[in-house]
Amino acid sequence: MKRLFLLIFSTAILFANMPYPELFSQLGTPLYKADNNFSKLPKKDSYSSYINEYHVKQAQALQTYSSGDKKAYFKALRSLNKLHDTIISLVKREMINAIKNDDPDEFISLCNAGLDILYKQESFKRLSYEYYLKNRGQVASSYLDNKMQSEQGYQKLYNADRSNITNPLSMASNKSEPQKKVVLLSRPECGWCQKTKEFLKDKHISYTDYNVISSSKGKKLFRKHEGTGVPLIIIGDEVIRGFDEASILGAL
Repeated sequence: MKRLFLLIFSTAILFANMPYPELFSQLGTPLYKADNNFSKLPKKDSYSSYINEYHVKQAQALQTYSSGDKKAYFKALRSLNKLHDTIISLVKREMINAIKNDDPDEFISLCNAGLDILYKQESFKRLSYEYYLKNRGQVASSYLDNKMQSEQGYQKLYNADRSNITNPLSMASNKSEPQKKVVLLSRPECGWCQKTKEFLKDKHISYTDYNVISSSKGKKLFRKHEGTGVPLIIIGDEVIRGFDEASILGAL
């Protein structure tokens, strides 16, 4: 009995000291994993400072959890998630620029970081896959090869017949495409919500605004996208948490 107690006690201590995945359930787990992927990205002026800040904030979030202050920990996760979305948006912009400049080496160096979240948006995924296949003879990526082959209908969509696929460069720069649907989730007396509305109006970006307190549609969307605060902006397949000009423009 004494031995059993010691075994249970030792196991409890071991798991209590494990920061992953217990500390980052649901929202936290992908944020924890992202730090490792961000470290694989080539250094760029556009996002490197954000990645350094992300690494620091992640460590601080772990310390906050250890202190037992759940409210502060949740706030730290929200801040980390906002920074995560900003970095993803900036990396996506760099990848699109690499395609526009027809620089496959630069494109692959960004892809090889293994940021799966980039390919959740169908139009961007297709753009990336098509450009990669076009240049695979020059530079190959085992990450993209494995990811593409895991797609249902991969051979038909991306390999068997590409004669009728739009040129990737024209896809990235086609200004005749309609604007993506923009949905803003807000609440009254929210200063950042008002700043978001002013920014969208100033940039002539049409949007639909839902109040998360009085609108049933707003409440439903807020729950669906695991909202933790407002403003929450939904652009196509992307969700931007908090007012972030770069992320908004990058998602359009």
